[in-house]
Amino acid sequence: MIFKILKLIIFISIIWYLSEFFSERPGVTSINWMEWGIQIPTDRFILIIILFSVILIFIHRIWLAFLNLPKATLRRFEANNNKKVEQKLVKAFLLASHGELETAAKEAALVSRNTKDKNLGKLLNTHINVFNKINKNSNENEELSKNYFKQLTDEPSTAFVGHLALMRQAIFDKKDLNEIINEGLKALKFEPKSKQILEVLLFSYAKLKDISNSLVYLNKLKKLNYMEDNIYKNISADLNYLKALDYLEDEKSYLATNHLKEAFKQKPSHIGASVKLSGLLKGIGSKTKSIDQLEKTFLLTANPDILEELSKKWNLKTSGSRVSKAINLLNKKSSQEIKNDLKIEVACYAISEEIWGEAEKLLKDIPEDKLTTKAYQALADIAGSQNNPEVVKNYLEKAAIAKEGYNYFCYSCGNKNHNWELHCPKCDQLSTIDWMKIENNQNYDVLKISSDNGS
Repeated sequence: MIFKILKLIIFISIIWYLSEFFSERPGVTSINWMEWGIQIPTDRFILIIILFSVILIFIHRIWLAFLNLPKATLRRFEANNNKKVEQKLVKAFLLASHGELETAAKEAALVSRNTKDKNLGKLLNTHINVFNKINKNSNENEELSKNYFKQLTDEPSTAFVGHLALMRQAIFDKKDLNEIINEGLKALKFEPKSKQILEVLLFSYAKLKDISNSLVYLNKLKKLNYMEDNIYKNISADLNYLKALDYLEDEKSYLATNHLKEAFKQKPSHIGASVKLSGLLKGIGSKTKSIDQLEKTFLLTANPDILEELSKKWNLKTSGSRVSKAINLLNKKSSQEIKNDLKIEVACYAISEEIWGEAEKLLKDIPEDKLTTKAYQALADIAGSQNNPEVVKNYLEKAAIAKEGYNYFCYSCGNKNHNWELHCPKCDQLSTIDWMKIENNQNYDVLKISSDNGS
């Protein structure tokens, strides 16, 4: 607007300047045309030419406006139509996100009739047809859906959605893991930062025992801040431990050691990693490092396998000296919550070494409400060594109703597994089996990968 006003001011100024210029230089212009002539002062002649030019420009503008009237009307119509399409799309999205799928489909039908993009219109129509047939309980639901999803993959703008849907359908149908991975990788090309795809690829590669690729996608999830620290540390420790076992089979002890160190760094309570690493450390001070590492794991887990491994590393000749060394561990710093479980485990170790008195002293030091099934069984063993069958019977009865102590449990579903596995055999979740008390499982976060949602 300002530019137009400026142009008008300049134009008027030029006319004024020319008028002044010619008025100060009087002269006469003669025009002879077909024996018809006229003489007119030059300044007036110039002024007439300028005014005539302005009139011509004005008429030309009116003519152009008249010619462009249909186009302008069409543009206004298209603008209004596009606005309606956008409103319908937003409404359909909001309805779908709130579970109103049928109403959302109706809104999408209106969009398909009004959109200029014929491919989008055709796509929406196909979507509506599939939706309606599924709602009518068609016997061809799966095939209809699959064909529709494949059609989505043909358009660059919807290819990600198509491959994502095919991947989710494969998960839901419990198809071959390679098919799930294949669709996931195709979808990832269009959305490299998709949390859902990265999680599914991590889980699927882990199920195939492809540890290298599992670690790749685990680290991508961590880098993008898609994963809680506790979940990452649990999975990272498990995967690095398994990768180390692969390298040990190939006699690549150096690479195995590196992965075990990473596993122990992420999770010092990882029993398998701690035991394996203690046997691989070499060089000056390696024995001391191994013992320190095993002691740290034992004070976090109260695990008998760790204590047994420690007793081998101590290399003490008498059972009394070994039990004394184990009892000294109880003086080291540990969580208050695990103190009693450490005493129970050391007492059981003392019983295995037939140091009955020290074992009984440790168990009697524990409050009765903190005694576990294993503790009562240990007390029964002690009573058996003293030939007290009635006391043995009493302790075994208490053991039957006592609280469960430490064991391998799944902190997703609570299943008691007795040994460690990467996936829970009951709920199939990744890295949820740990050496723990079942009462502690509410403190853990779990990476949920279900067949229902693919995430």
